[in-house]
Amino acid sequence: MQQLTLFSESIPVLPVTYYPDFLSLEQANELYQHCLQLEWQQNQIRIAGKTMSVPRLECIYGDKGCDYLYSNSVFLKPLTWTDSLAKLRDRITVLTGYKFRIVIGNQYRSGQDSIGWHSDNEQSMGINPAIASVSLGSCRKFQIKPRNGKANDFWLEHGSLLVMHPGCQSTHLHQVPKTNKVVSTRINLTFRPHTGGGK
Repeated sequence: MQQLTLFSESIPVLPVTYYPDFLSLEQANELYQHCLQLEWQQNQIRIAGKTMSVPRLECIYGDKGCDYLYSNSVFLKPLTWTDSLAKLRDRITVLTGYKFRIVIGNQYRSGQDSIGWHSDNEQSMGINPAIASVSLGSCRKFQIKPRNGKANDFWLEHGSLLVMHPGCQSTHLHQVPKTNKVVSTRINLTFRPHTGGGK
């Protein structure tokens, strides 16, 4: 399996590992079709005193009781793992050694769906969590940068896996920006640890 460590001009190595061919084309296509049938929802987020729609669809699956709150306004309660998502979680754990208890799905329906600069540092994930991100469907630009540093741009391919290692959320920000290009649906699955709930 091809593995790429991402280099930056400002620091020796970015705290991520990228596997462009993590899934075969057949596996990626099958998983994409499965994910289209997940229970997606349009959530509301409160920013600077204003309530607005999150600019993408979201879903969450995971262990019982592993509720997830982000931006102090969006509450996600996990549904039971599907067989396909559980098998994918276990495969990533075998590869990386990291254990995950939830997966948050993001569905970007067009180039206008996005997620801005942020770090995933919610307390429910514990200290310095590892996050594994599987991309399916349309290829979209992903950007990561050191806090107050220069952005590094690259493209997340269909069937690829990006692992953000422990410490990444403390030192770096990342985003999927809007684009005016005509793009089809992209689904992103982010596997995360969790400190609460039951097995």
